[in-house]
Amino acid sequence: MLQEINKELLIQLNSLLNYDIIQYITLCFADTPIFFLPIFLLGYWIYYTYKKDPTVISEINLTKNLLQKENLIYIFYSVLLWLIISLIIQHFVHIARPETVLEWTWKLLLKHLPDASFPSDHATVSVAFLTSLFLAWYKKIWLIFTPFVILMLLSRVILWVHWPLDIIVWSLVWIFSSFIVFKYFTKIKIINKINRFLIKMISYIKL
Repeated sequence: MLQEINKELLIQLNSLLNYDIIQYITLCFADTPIFFLPIFLLGYWIYYTYKKDPTVISEINLTKNLLQKENLIYIFYSVLLWLIISLIIQHFVHIARPETVLEWTWKLLLKHLPDASFPSDHATVSVAFLTSLFLAWYKKIWLIFTPFVILMLLSRVILWVHWPLDIIVWSLVWIFSSFIVFKYFTKIKIINKINRFLIKMISYIKL
């Protein structure tokens, strides 16, 4: 039953490639938004390293910047943890890419991808990142970036890289999982100590 729903959704979405504008958009956005993650983390890390508020004393500046950097680390933890879990699942549960279903259709724009389809790495990383942005109070960036993530994941289904349920089901899983990271990991003292140590070590290279 679920596989039939998967096939029907896939074929209907793939048929949108009859429109040239859809082809252009999906090819542009199937991968591009994922690169925002390292740009965001590195960019904000550098920003907090050199950010100074002239209206407050330097000790308060350092404390505020330290807390912001810890939030960035937890965002990274959230993405890394669930990516590892995703890779473990792929090792034990193999579901092939959907190109075999669409061989008889007329719109296949990408070459065969040999790795597993389930769960989607792009969905894992992007949705865990989005949820972490929201929980870390980067809500304006979350609002701006969310449409691009939706477009990326939809594009990957339209281009037969993933089954629809690879994206839908596991996006819900990674949203829930990121809540776990921010609810529990942030309260573990040893992790906080490791974070402070990492920040201190990185500060030696002026970052």
